[in-house]
Amino acid sequence: MSRQKEVIINSEKYMMQSVTPSWYYDLNDRCGNTGGGKRQSVKYMDELFRNCVIQPSEVTAGGLSYFDEKDDIKTPEELVKEIESFLRE
Repeated sequence: MSRQKEVIINSEKYMMQSVTPSWYYDLNDRCGNTGGGKRQSVKYMDELFRNCVIQPSEVTAGGLSYFDEKDDIKTPEELVKEIESFLRE
């Protein structure tokens, strides 16, 4: 069963769910975060949002483009930090 946690970032609530360690490590390998290739930050953030954020549903469906439409850089950066911290709890 996946774990869940709610966080508030810039007055908006986000509900996160955990993923398996193997999925998370594979994502890091595919996105070049382990030194094996060119880092793909957009892909990394997009997949984290689509797989770890379950509310608001617009983030789950839109991934990083949800924040593109709002011209928002600060919130997705903070949300990634929260997700990574949550997965390591």
